[in-house]
Amino acid sequence: MISAPLLFVLALLSATAPFATDMYLPVMPQIADEFGATQPQVQLTLTGFFVGMAMGQLLIGPVSDIVGRRRLLLAGAVVALGASAVAAMAPGIGTLVAARIFQGLGGGACAVLARSVVPDLLSGEAAARAFSLLMAIGALAPAVAPILGGLLAQPIGWRGIYWVLVGLHALQLVLAYWLLPETGGGVARTGSLVRTVAGNYARVLRTPVLWGFILTVAFAFAALFSYISASSFVVQSVYGFSPRVYSLLFALNALGIFATTVVNGRLVGRVGPATMLRAGTVLMVCGGAGAAVATALHAGPAVVLPLVMLATAPVGVIMGNSTALATGYMRPYAGSISAVMGCVQSLLGGAVSPLMGFGSYPPATMGLGIFCSGALAAVAAFWSVRALARATP
Repeated sequence: MISAPLLFVLALLSATAPFATDMYLPVMPQIADEFGATQPQVQLTLTGFFVGMAMGQLLIGPVSDIVGRRRLLLAGAVVALGASAVAAMAPGIGTLVAARIFQGLGGGACAVLARSVVPDLLSGEAAARAFSLLMAIGALAPAVAPILGGLLAQPIGWRGIYWVLVGLHALQLVLAYWLLPETGGGVARTGSLVRTVAGNYARVLRTPVLWGFILTVAFAFAALFSYISASSFVVQSVYGFSPRVYSLLFALNALGIFATTVVNGRLVGRVGPATMLRAGTVLMVCGGAGAAVATALHAGPAVVLPLVMLATAPVGVIMGNSTALATGYMRPYAGSISAVMGCVQSLLGGAVSPLMGFGSYPPATMGLGIFCSGALAAVAAFWSVRALARATP
């Protein structure tokens, strides 16, 4: 059983990425102006963060299967805190990108370990509901973060926003220290730590069923990030909205994710995580197709933005149920599975980010990115659910 305070702490730790990315999205043009950087250069701060996230998850996830979660999670929170302080004082775009890599490194450790605690304590539909609630609470982060960013953009600037992130990481550290129990550590060593970690990874990577869910999560995240990385420039530079209006529009998308994860939590016990996963990907494909067509036809924001919201709303449903099904299939290796899942997700999100800066009409690039990523997520989801049914006795 997971208590409400522990679930809140896990959600806060999982929300490292939304806070570290969404909060400064409204001020990305401000960063470009201060450093004289181009849009793709500024978007590298997103790429750097997710490269760090991938590294942190790969390094820490499988080790925690052997030595436990708590100490490693606290260390990750300390690294994220220090890197955020360096980012706030960065003298140039290069230093900012480097600081973002280390911020992602620490944040990746927090995220992968927070996800790993759930299957340590729960299984089956209970785990799916917990993951759904985790992501529902976590969805409030991208709802609140851009609003805060938009409100704080003028009075404290982008550097002040990074100091706010320093305070957030300090809060994560304190709450995790007081409330997080030790879990994990159930996988015995087979020789040295390095050899054991390598063996755990080999076991995960040799399991096709897991790869289906890993790719489902990765492409769903890529669909979301096609919107996230392009939205600041599309909404403000192309559609002409102010940073505050952009923040409110972005928050509506986050609330859509929150709403679908709440619905998922209520329905998953009746229809099962596999059915909810497939339904989520179908909804994403429908919204993505509409957004791709609308942006290709240069439709206005009143048409494009609701379609984008339809496409991104089921992200929490897709990722929550995929994670629950994958970690439930091989529970002792939850840290290793979460690490691979988070790494592939972060690398794909980082790769998508600069790609959204190309093209003669940014909304069309964004719409195409959402649709293609969502379609690939749907293919992976339907295949993985069938493969799991065949593999389960």
